[in-house]
Amino acid sequence: MRLTSGVQAARLRNRFTTVAIVLFIASALGQAQAPSSDTEQLVARAEAAFACGVETKTRLLESRKHFSTATDAYLELHRRGLRSAKLYANLGNAAMLADRWPEAIWANHVGLLLDPNDRTLREHLAIARAKILYPPSGQGRLEPDLWPIWLHRPTEGEILWLRYVVYVGLCLAVSFLFHIRNLRYFLLVASLFLLTAALLFASWHLRHQAELEHQTPLVILTANADFHRGNGPSYPRHPVVPVLPRGLEMRQTHRRGNWLHVRLTTGETGWIHASQALIVEP
Repeated sequence: MRLTSGVQAARLRNRFTTVAIVLFIASALGQAQAPSSDTEQLVARAEAAFACGVETKTRLLESRKHFSTATDAYLELHRRGLRSAKLYANLGNAAMLADRWPEAIWANHVGLLLDPNDRTLREHLAIARAKILYPPSGQGRLEPDLWPIWLHRPTEGEILWLRYVVYVGLCLAVSFLFHIRNLRYFLLVASLFLLTAALLFASWHLRHQAELEHQTPLVILTANADFHRGNGPSYPRHPVVPVLPRGLEMRQTHRRGNWLHVRLTTGETGWIHASQALIVEP
């Protein structure tokens, strides 16, 4: 009897354990599905608000309110961790139509970090940048992008793959160099060597650029901001550019509390309050 009771108790414990595991998994699945449902509702809300903005485009103020609602919904999706070039394209469009174009500049930049070859994002970025009112003396003005918009921008992965292919070709070509003593063949080997060196430099440049983006992230001003000499409103403003225009792009060199030390494209440095800026991060 004791043995039977022990077996029954063991079976009961196993059943309770199994039920507990099933309940735990069901609870976990329910928690995992809830954010997904909320996310879908948020996407639907953003799309509906954007559609209302399009329908009321003849009534400017009302239309901007709808586009602003769509912008806030897309921003909430970003805060929840969603990342895609399409999301930031939609966010940029909504922000632009809501007259929140500094946020459109930020959204297009973040989208281009995910897909540097998205031509639509680059075109929309150029449109939003055209609204920036630079100082008359030109401080903070961007240098023109020399890379043609239609030309593919190779990613680090693409260059790495091509580098290995060219390197293997170079090794094979060198192994036959002493058997095929021909000027054209020698020029082919030299070309492969130069191409390998160029690809190595390109890989280093992209990696170095990524490190700079991480160490000195791009900052977009959301409103006109006082440009102080120190990290506080009590410090005097910059003598050349006391006020920075909304939408201006600059680099953050470091942070102290709620103040960002930034450097303009033309070299001027100073401090702005973090609440007036958006940082471009993937």
